[in-house]
Amino acid sequence: MPLIKVSDLCFSYSDEPVLTDIDLEIEKGDFIGIVGPNGSGKTTLMKIIAGLESPDEGAVEVDGKASGYNGLIGYVPQKYERDPHFPATVEELLNISATQEIDYDLLEELEVDNLLDRKFVELSGGQQQRIMAAFALMKDPEILILDEPSVGVDIQAQEKFYNLLERLNTEEELTVLFVSHDVGVVSDKTNKVALINREICCTGTTDELPELMETAYGDEFKAFKHLHEHSH
Repeated sequence: MPLIKVSDLCFSYSDEPVLTDIDLEIEKGDFIGIVGPNGSGKTTLMKIIAGLESPDEGAVEVDGKASGYNGLIGYVPQKYERDPHFPATVEELLNISATQEIDYDLLEELEVDNLLDRKFVELSGGQQQRIMAAFALMKDPEILILDEPSVGVDIQAQEKFYNLLERLNTEEELTVLFVSHDVGVVSDKTNKVALINREICCTGTTDELPELMETAYGDEFKAFKHLHEHSH
């Protein structure tokens, strides 16, 4: 049985179809990149899997049960909508929200341990994402979902973050799903890919990414891999 199973999933916003007849299976221990153009439904699909949205049709099962918050999933969105006057520091926010003690070693590994006294709303988007990734990981999820985790994060911090995910994936079988526009990161870091474009959902290994992209998006879309740069 797959850890995550999406079957015949359909979803619309105000009668505008966003996802149609999506089928997807994710096994325990997969490190899977979710790729697609703007408006293809990537973020919506992640929200539905995380139990934050409900499909109009179809179903999502996580570990054999209906999708929803059950402690198995840690979800890190791309953006956080907070009152700009929200007064809590990073440490206060973690203490308020955490269900267990703060893992200071994890914060150090993510290079955010020096931000504990800063107000969360004053941090950059990349810093906020790393803080919330740490918060999600502190709950020891079996599945970690990240939406554009490299946005606003410098290259060195990105590499350390992805190395951490690779280690957790390898050593603890953490299942990782992440949405990214960076084909180079998807190619370098994942072992599987899923490409969606509303009605399309095809999956395969990372090595098959160029062929899958051509299948999903047509002959006019090409991916090139460079030795010292990310793919474009």
